[in-house]
Amino acid sequence: MPKKDVSRRAFLRQAATASGAAVLAGCASQAPEGAPKPLKVRYGLNLLVYTAAFTKNDVGLISKVAGFGYDGVEIPFNDLSLLDAPATRKALEKAGVGMTACCVMMPGTNPCSPDAAERKRGVARLRQMIDITGEMGGEAVAGPLYSPCGYLTGKAVTEDEWKWCAEGLRAAAEHAQKASVALAIEPLNRFETYVVTTSADAIRLIQEVGSSNLMLQMDTFHANIEEKDTAAAIRAAGGHLGHFHASESDRGIPGTGQVRWKEVLAALKAIGYDRWVTIESFATGILDLCAAACIWRPIYGSADELATKGLEFLKATARSA
Repeated sequence: MPKKDVSRRAFLRQAATASGAAVLAGCASQAPEGAPKPLKVRYGLNLLVYTAAFTKNDVGLISKVAGFGYDGVEIPFNDLSLLDAPATRKALEKAGVGMTACCVMMPGTNPCSPDAAERKRGVARLRQMIDITGEMGGEAVAGPLYSPCGYLTGKAVTEDEWKWCAEGLRAAAEHAQKASVALAIEPLNRFETYVVTTSADAIRLIQEVGSSNLMLQMDTFHANIEEKDTAAAIRAAGGHLGHFHASESDRGIPGTGQVRWKEVLAALKAIGYDRWVTIESFATGILDLCAAACIWRPIYGSADELATKGLEFLKATARSA
């Protein structure tokens, strides 16, 4: 075959074509003008869907959940004596996933109690949960950290209760900052608390505490009851939002209820939220847990189904939100 004579002009043309192709290839991975921006978050699963008491015997759940495609797990902190921080950290590191703590205040540890001794026990519990989370290599202590779930006085929160709560959280936030662990307070619906029921309540408390390490946790189940518009509440929260629970309106599989997920995920994108989006529900076979969460009927087929279908739905919806 005769050798082709390539002129300088042809050579430069070929080089330019190749260079242009490389540029176009690089641009192909970028979203075109006007296309939805990706939601850059990590997805977690609250292990309450499997167990109410996380012990050394439950660390195998971590690799299981990682296998579903999650970036991390949320570990329930109820009876703190049952937790095994070294074994949990080892399992997390082996699976290559992160961790947050789902924390509650137990009876007798109320940070806004009129009893000063009980308030002191509340701060001690908060500090202990922070320390255990740090030992596990976790990032955040999140939940209704201001009062025990289900504790109601039949009245609105008083000025003294609010002041005591802020004092306790200020002490906890200072401890958490030293431990490089974030705190996030979760508004609950009016049937579970009277202290903090909306994101606006939480932000007011955060501002009164005055620590950059204390943030808001939103939960779509509670927001579906208490907020006028969940997406609008997310946008209003802005940089105060530090943790997020994706829970369906009936605690079932995300996408099967009344939560307006596309609007919610679009709002998270709009404020540049880049932390955890954690699916939360509860194991339906555990009687004490179901009673506490008022779950009286089956709300999903199986925990594995909720975990896999819920994650698939959230990721797909986030792409188009």
